[in-house]
Amino acid sequence: MQSVRSEHLAATTTTARKRFYRNVTVAGANSTYEINLDHRKLKTPLGNILQVPNYGLALAVANEWAAIKNKIHPSLLHLTALANTVIDNPNHESKWNIVDKTVKYLETDTLLFRDNGTEAFIEMQAKEWDPVLDWFNTKFEMDLKPCDGIIGPDIPSSARERLRRYLLSYDIWAGNGFLYGVEALKSVILTIAATERKISSEKAVYLSRLETNFQTSYWGPVEWAHDLDKYDLEARFSAALLFIYFNTYQGTLKQKAEPNRH
Repeated sequence: MQSVRSEHLAATTTTARKRFYRNVTVAGANSTYEINLDHRKLKTPLGNILQVPNYGLALAVANEWAAIKNKIHPSLLHLTALANTVIDNPNHESKWNIVDKTVKYLETDTLLFRDNGTEAFIEMQAKEWDPVLDWFNTKFEMDLKPCDGIIGPDIPSSARERLRRYLLSYDIWAGNGFLYGVEALKSVILTIAATERKISSEKAVYLSRLETNFQTSYWGPVEWAHDLDKYDLEARFSAALLFIYFNTYQGTLKQKAEPNRH
């Protein structure tokens, strides 16, 4: 069963609707921006007006809607879904709740669980994952080590607290972006490394799918399926990073033009 959060991120329906508007514009100033579809204000699944705190994010959400040609697929509007979740807050979660959920994912982080089935894959994991894990340990003054069994890694409370303080330095909007990214990759380490520009979003997705990439190199891809999974994951994770950036570097984008596609 999907969680309330997952259901809300998928919007109210998975049924594609026909595009019903001609123009998409952004209106607002200071810390309140809205998206208009013709003369209608864009609303959340619970009927609240979709208001975002900065122009960059408003423009990005507007462009999601402007890019639609014929059919509206809510499950593909990742930035809109994230904004809906923050505004409607279906689980009534505070920033601290969001951060605690994110920190908990460290216990099952992809980079901390190693498959020791074949020598070739053991070497690949060490080559690809260890540099990112070393960077993460240095940044947060940790000494996390990967494990190769069902018993999870040892994560001291002091390490969790340092990670918690880092995440609490962001607002609840960016915090939801972090959680969305972590849920997509199943990795706190990769999400933070990409956020800090240690690795690209494409590299983060590649590393999160390392076992699939390894198997594909031996047996070949399942026609269409592997590429579709990859592109979907790249889209979701890129949206998470954009959501974090827009809600962190609010002053870097000046208001210039509106999306207005027919």
